[in-house]
Amino acid sequence: MKMSNVYRTAEESGASVEELIILCCIRLQAGTHEVNQLEKLLQSGVDWEALVRLARAWYFYLGPLLYQQLSTRCPTLVPPAVLEQLHSDYQSNAEHNKMLIRDLLTIVDPLSARNAYGNVALRVCTDLDVFVRENDVEWASHVLKALGYTRVPRVDAIEGELEVAIFYECDFAKNPAELHARDDQELAALPFDFENDRIGKVELHWNFLPRQWSVTRNNTSLWERAKTFLIDGTRVCSFSPEDALLLACIHGAKHGWQWWNLLNDVATLITAHTDLNWDQLVTIARQRGCLRILTVGLLLANEVAGAPLPEDIKPRLDHDPRTRAYVERVALRLYHREAAWHPDFAANAFDGLAVTTFNRDFPGLRYALFMQERARDKCRSLLRVMLLPNHQDVKMLPAFASRKKMLYLLHPALLMIWLLLYRFKL
Repeated sequence: MKMSNVYRTAEESGASVEELIILCCIRLQAGTHEVNQLEKLLQSGVDWEALVRLARAWYFYLGPLLYQQLSTRCPTLVPPAVLEQLHSDYQSNAEHNKMLIRDLLTIVDPLSARNAYGNVALRVCTDLDVFVRENDVEWASHVLKALGYTRVPRVDAIEGELEVAIFYECDFAKNPAELHARDDQELAALPFDFENDRIGKVELHWNFLPRQWSVTRNNTSLWERAKTFLIDGTRVCSFSPEDALLLACIHGAKHGWQWWNLLNDVATLITAHTDLNWDQLVTIARQRGCLRILTVGLLLANEVAGAPLPEDIKPRLDHDPRTRAYVERVALRLYHREAAWHPDFAANAFDGLAVTTFNRDFPGLRYALFMQERARDKCRSLLRVMLLPNHQDVKMLPAFASRKKMLYLLHPALLMIWLLLYRFKL
């Protein structure tokens, strides 16, 4: 598959005209010059209802971007009623994001959406992500509770030191009772109800991947490279452009690149930061053990979304043939939502070990092992699965939730029980 010509015709790429229009808008956002292609697509017989539905769907979340491109590039080729629908989404999203920014400025630092896009109305955000040092998790939790947020536990008995040891984030919400209903609505592929979202969900992060991924977890250098800037008169802290781009690739890898907005995040960061230190970026990725993660993200952004990469960068990326094969599978998956993944690289394929260590939202262990290019990281991941307690242990033995040392001792036995239950389908 020649991804550089991925949207030449719907027949060649396997995508619908409506999908190709959205892709063309992403590429224009990434700085390409393909207005003529967009005009041809808009004149080729568009199902406008399907286009709006796709832009609003949970695996795109690109309605505001679609409106911006269509209204500025070729508004005369779009029915006024369609532009009005998209404009309504654009305005609602802008107001919703302003509300999130106000909430964020009352909590603490990083504001990744505005830093990445330059236009707060373009990025669809359903919650706030706040990154803190691991030692500050308890303090940050107290701050959120004092501001009216309620902790939403993943497992009722897990909190405090045990939660930090097992997970890499925890959730808070202003209205936790409505949180699950909102999540169910998103998964049903309905448009996100920006105007009525008063859940106020905050994800407090102290790391970026589940503990079983062996990507280097020492984040001291992240804080050393962090930048400060003003938002509405408030000085806030955010990641350096290089770290922000790498973390966008990590975020996409964590979710198996299932959604178009994950790809658009990476492409927009590349375009927005023309002064990226590419040498530093590659060095950071090698040091953290996530060069393959960076490679996948950059190649997808370049070959599918049209984001420019320096000529001397591609030779320095991961050139394992399986990496290239995975990039092509991801590109195909973006168009063929029902296509089957290769079993070895499936983002949602769960083997026996994965069932015991990941919830349904995260890629399985086999996928995590593939995405880590270094043999020592793969071995370390397997050891973590075998030796570190997880939330399933607490579910089986809730009485030991407050006894972390005991859980470490019991985990290998509990792991064997889970594997037997999975093996015999009990």
